[in-house]
Amino acid sequence: MKLENKIDIKVFILYLLNNVGEPLEFTTVNDIVLQDEFVNYFDFAFCFSELLEAEQIDEITTDDALEPRYVISQNGKETLDSYESSLLPVIRERALKSALRLVAYNRTGKRMLSDITECGEGYTLKCSIVDKKKTLFSVELYLAEKEYAEKLRANFEDRAEIIYRGALSLLSGDVDFIFDD
Repeated sequence: MKLENKIDIKVFILYLLNNVGEPLEFTTVNDIVLQDEFVNYFDFAFCFSELLEAEQIDEITTDDALEPRYVISQNGKETLDSYESSLLPVIRERALKSALRLVAYNRTGKRMLSDITECGEGYTLKCSIVDKKKTLFSVELYLAEKEYAEKLRANFEDRAEIIYRGALSLLSGDVDFIFDD
């Protein structure tokens, strides 16, 4: 599912800037918009530039920041109020979840990785949580069906921190209730 209409792309950018809740560098906005492949780079760059020119995005420059940061302007919020419902809920939800994850990674260096590879008559699912220096959590599973591997992968991507805490609890023996009859 791709956004190709310029108005939809602009609303998408405004939606993300409004809901991330903090000023972002251009490269971060770019990464957020492109990561789920709803928009291609050229359309993003063109629409972002037009939003700046139309004063729907404000540029913030400070002495302590190397690059300017961007936020949605009041004008942009008014536009978003009028057009936000035109974005499909699935795009809004998936993009915002990915955006918040990317912003958290940029802040802490933590990110989630997952991969499915064909292996003989089944599939191998690898899920990891890594930071800039080390792997914090990694699990590899052999699964017979690709659909099931994709379901587990999606669950990991949605709940990686909970899965990580659950694995720690199980390994430490802190969740005896799981083993009750």
